[in-house]
Amino acid sequence: MTYAEMFTEIAQKYGLDWRLLAEQAWTESRLDPLAVGKANDMGLFQIIPSTWDEWAPRIGVVDPFDPYSNVLVGAAYLAFLREYVGRFGLWDTYWVLLAYNWGPGNVRRLMEANGGWLDVPASRRDYAVSIVLQADLHGLVQTMPDGVTAPVREMKVSVDYYDYLDDLLASAIPVTPTTPRSVRRRAN
Repeated sequence: MTYAEMFTEIAQKYGLDWRLLAEQAWTESRLDPLAVGKANDMGLFQIIPSTWDEWAPRIGVVDPFDPYSNVLVGAAYLAFLREYVGRFGLWDTYWVLLAYNWGPGNVRRLMEANGGWLDVPASRRDYAVSIVLQADLHGLVQTMPDGVTAPVREMKVSVDYYDYLDDLLASAIPVTPTTPRSVRRRAN
């Protein structure tokens, strides 16, 4: 199973776009399944331990460094966040990614204070916008959040980046002892 096949399969399961999952994993970890961040965030999606502890049992996975398991948990959490921010009338992908990066509680407090997109810290807006813009360049089309008419910052992408990412997406995912058996068989 390649990274692209994995992202496609999991995206379909949760009603997400595979390009968005791939770009988010690239942004979070550069597709390094063994990545560990400053807050002990783990794996491809850089999932923080408390989120992993809450969501992994629901999904039935145990290893945050197994690529398939990590993306399953990340996608399930994104699907939850899509519904969560939807309660505030925020249905676009930017708000879902913002909730992932900034935390759903911060989004809730912003909405309770009648805040909007431009009240979000710039670094958090940039995170969401950059992922969507990169996914757009791979064929995902989204509109900007209300009140925003141009990208928050200019995106500069080299051809080498796309060649590298395309090669990486075509490569086989690493298989660990905790990779689900059905995936392990397809990955070999």
